[in-house]
Amino acid sequence: MIFDLNYLSFYRRELFKFSLILFFISLFSLSAFSVEKHFDRNQLPQLNEEILDKSEFSYKKELVKTGSIIPVQTQRVRAFQLTAKYKMILLNNEYDPLIIDNNNYLIDGHHRLDGIKELDLKEVRVLRVTASIEEVIEAFNNYRDFTPTYEPDNK
Repeated sequence: MIFDLNYLSFYRRELFKFSLILFFISLFSLSAFSVEKHFDRNQLPQLNEEILDKSEFSYKKELVKTGSIIPVQTQRVRAFQLTAKYKMILLNNEYDPLIIDNNNYLIDGHHRLDGIKELDLKEVRVLRVTASIEEVIEAFNNYRDFTPTYEPDNK
């Protein structure tokens, strides 16, 4: 069998280029390319599964890595503190699922996510809406909440 060295050299270069591309794709996750988004709490709808069921949006129930969820609000409601009772609800997996968009932006559940992170839970139950956060905000404008908020100190 006689091999053409130019032919092999060409394919070796192409294989190297392809390997390089795969390396860079694996090096940078999709979240590294995500755009930082921020909304005031009163801009975000307060949703649950029942509300989503009555809407035009579909969603999937999923279990996702806690670190993959992208919070979009910093404001908090003082009444929502991580009490011993609420810790048990989180630890026993009895909480309402968080609501995320199709790009892992957190729509509803920032206080729950705070508690989940504080308890170092690695995975979280979510309802992934098959829409962008902006589409959900626009569609559920009448589900906004105007409870007074504060900006927590960043520790």
